[in-house]
Amino acid sequence: MELDDKRFLDTLEESTLFYFDIFNFDGYDRFGNMIFEDLKYRLTSRSSVEFPETDIASFEGAMFREGLHTRYVVYGIFKNEPTLIKRVDSSSVNPFKEEIKPAELNIPASVSLLIASKNTIKDSQIAAVENNSQTTTVSAQNQDMRLIIIACFRESYFEESMMQNYYNDLSELDYYKANGWVRIYLKDFPGYRIYEAIEVFPDAWRANYGE
Repeated sequence: MELDDKRFLDTLEESTLFYFDIFNFDGYDRFGNMIFEDLKYRLTSRSSVEFPETDIASFEGAMFREGLHTRYVVYGIFKNEPTLIKRVDSSSVNPFKEEIKPAELNIPASVSLLIASKNTIKDSQIAAVENNSQTTTVSAQNQDMRLIIIACFRESYFEESMMQNYYNDLSELDYYKANGWVRIYLKDFPGYRIYEAIEVFPDAWRANYGE
């Protein structure tokens, strides 16, 4: 994807903090020289789940000093061009066309009654469609049973004792292994409750088991 047009560039980011340049609670190893690659992998995984239509064109890494600590950040740069709305050409409107108001028409009482009856039926059908649409939306939301991931560690680095740092009042914890990673998730806490989880774990994201 070309990024020559700088007007519509946007970014996603993933970061981690090393306390005193040594301790890290996200499972990253600063001495392995893989921090930026690991952050890039996590950002790509989260983007594919939460922003599937986002096409990241490039990545940039940065390191910031925060007192005695160091923050590593990876930015995913993508093009976020707004959808253009076609403007109505006012020149195509006939300025000489006379508008006929319903009050000016002499409609028989029997015809008016028939029209009113049809309008009532039409309104009922529209209300039924809207209710069905709302029910479908709620149902689809309630069917989002993906896991909510709250932490991710390299499999070689992970120890079960690390889970103690994530005990919470929302749910019990569990974990699974996938592609060299260990992901800690909220047990029996479905994906559609992601916004509740984010209030406690701001970096939480959703994924299917095994991803």
